[in-house]
Amino acid sequence: MYKKILVPMDGSELAECVLPYVEAIALGNNPVEVTFLYVTQPLDVPLTRQEFKTHIESEAKAAAESYLDDLINRQTYKEAAQHRIIMGKVAETIVDYAAEQKMDFIVMATHGRSGISRWVQGSVADKVLHESTIPVWLIRAGGPREIVYTRGQKMRVLVPLDGSEIAEQVLPHVKDLALQFGIEMVDVVLLRVCEPFASPYANPPPPSSSWEVYLEQETRRCLKVCRAYLEQIVQQLERDGLKAWSVTPEGNAAEAIIDYATENAVGLIAMTTHGHTGLSRWALGSIAEKVLRGASSPVFLVSSMRS
Repeated sequence: MYKKILVPMDGSELAECVLPYVEAIALGNNPVEVTFLYVTQPLDVPLTRQEFKTHIESEAKAAAESYLDDLINRQTYKEAAQHRIIMGKVAETIVDYAAEQKMDFIVMATHGRSGISRWVQGSVADKVLHESTIPVWLIRAGGPREIVYTRGQKMRVLVPLDGSEIAEQVLPHVKDLALQFGIEMVDVVLLRVCEPFASPYANPPPPSSSWEVYLEQETRRCLKVCRAYLEQIVQQLERDGLKAWSVTPEGNAAEAIIDYATENAVGLIAMTTHGHTGLSRWALGSIAEKVLRGASSPVFLVSSMRS
């Protein structure tokens, strides 16, 4: 059950694209405390007089406080919201504050602007993803209209799995999100991509077998394994009261995930930042990163806990 979420802001309308999601969480089935965090950066100009530096930094803090006060007053859940203003490096401050305050997850835009600084994949959001030990929910600013969430709207959550326990670590979060939004408002789609020649499916073809026959056999074997595995997870989720079904596309893992999300107007992709099936790996820099960069849908990334 979620109790505390952190929402970094930078004063831009682009960064505010997260607000419909934050509202749905805050007004969900369980009380949630929302903390809006604004990180101001110290003035780093050589030979600047200390009083001038102090004055500029104070003005930046005052502007941030005014912005956050107005932002919270505009929210329907303002009694459950608070703000914090901290000076420091943006990404590092977000990660450290989330850890220190034991936040359940971070909700932030993948693009925003504050002065000359920019929040983009490869910058603040990317650094937060790599350093955070708690889940990060990323919403792409300026995404397609059909992806934009409104409160009370049913959400389709796509959960890519690869058969590993590491990848399954996202499932408790999917359950908690469904409980918070309302089970009847969430459809869960489990997806496992069939890659016929990724271990453990591949078997050496008999000498007498043609390539076409071998490919067909291995594809059938792969699909059978994937479907049997996903059916077990579907049954597990259904016992918890969730509505779930499974799909087993064939092909490249990242491309299949992105294609399904795009073609089916998926409201959220939930996955771990690391998983493995044989020699393949899901990690930032691999499948999870490709999905993050290629999908228009919001992405909820859980950092895996490996022993």
